[in-house]
Amino acid sequence: MFYSGIKLGYSSPQTLTDQSTSVKKGQKGDLQELRPTLMNAVPTILDRIQQALYGKIKESNFFVRQLFNLVCAIKNKRLEYGLKTPILDRLVFSRFNKTILGGRLKAIMSGGAILAENTQRFAECVLCVDVFQGYGLTETCAGGTITDHYDISVGRAGYPIISSEFRLIDWEEGHYKTTDKPNPRGEVLIGGKIVADSYFGDAAKENDNFKEIEGTRYFYTGDIGEVYPDGTLKIIDRKKDVVKISDGEFVSLAKIEMSMKKLPIVENCCCCAKSSSAYTIALICPNSKEISRYAEKHYNEKEWKNIADDEDFNDEILRKVIEICKKDGAASYEIPKKIKIVKDHWTPETGLVNDALKLKRKAIGEKYKDDIEQLYSDESNNDSKKKTKPKSNVKKDDKDDDKKKDE
Repeated sequence: MFYSGIKLGYSSPQTLTDQSTSVKKGQKGDLQELRPTLMNAVPTILDRIQQALYGKIKESNFFVRQLFNLVCAIKNKRLEYGLKTPILDRLVFSRFNKTILGGRLKAIMSGGAILAENTQRFAECVLCVDVFQGYGLTETCAGGTITDHYDISVGRAGYPIISSEFRLIDWEEGHYKTTDKPNPRGEVLIGGKIVADSYFGDAAKENDNFKEIEGTRYFYTGDIGEVYPDGTLKIIDRKKDVVKISDGEFVSLAKIEMSMKKLPIVENCCCCAKSSSAYTIALICPNSKEISRYAEKHYNEKEWKNIADDEDFNDEILRKVIEICKKDGAASYEIPKKIKIVKDHWTPETGLVNDALKLKRKAIGEKYKDDIEQLYSDESNNDSKKKTKPKSNVKKDDKDDDKKKDE
């Protein structure tokens, strides 16, 4: 690429768009400055772009919101059949590509985590870009599968690349089997020449993760996949993110977190479940701009951290969490019963997420150990209001007045 004169630019979630947390009002984000043609991005980045845009649309008047929803519905319907919408793109959607992405972006390559179907469709519809997904691991030289340019499905990781092959095996404990209907499901194994020889200096780990099957060396990924009739792979879960709670049900933490991230106020979150407990909890890292706007509007409080421990505030956010999880079809035992709004930003520098913005659950569990124990401490009174209500800096009368104004 360098030989051909292709320029490379780098960014971070804090400076990516004009609405990013570290970009001051009136300044441009990295996308506007770099104006890329192609972009690699983890799903969390696309989630945040989606949240920022939908937040602006929500603040628009009724006519704009209805018009936006109408044109999106029309384009999404045509995209389902692989049809283009040149007129709508030129009149409506091209401006979003220009104002958010710089105006030249043609395609986005997503990897590193599961890309939600609604996020992929948002990028293809509203941002007017082609979205490709790839799947692979360090142990497979980052390769494994990639979507085809003409594949109109969403949420899938594509077909095996050259020199790789994959197969599924049953995961009995999690109730994923290759005999499942309508499509086989199970743990994904990647084999072929792309698989690494071993782990340096860790023979025990090598024996657990690398095995030879029918003359081919395979790597046990720990990811749960589903294979469609056309041969495409969809990653639906991860073994270490599935926890069995005390009533015998299995909870997919990643699935619940994906639903919660649809809320504009949620920048990141970490669900927790214990085998000794019958319910899940969640730690929420809020979007500072969204939560500040919400706190000022409903609580007349400019500094959101002053109300982060307020019981009414947490209850309101919890109601939103329950609502979005139910909308996505989550079972009652999967939905968090309690939440904690944390006051820290989760960045790679804090050690709570990696460079791909994936959660480091162990590090988060250690940092917020006391908060997690507190949320689980009164399980017998889960639905009661016996806990002492934290003092709020906002008077109840002020809250009532603000709510009346909103109405």
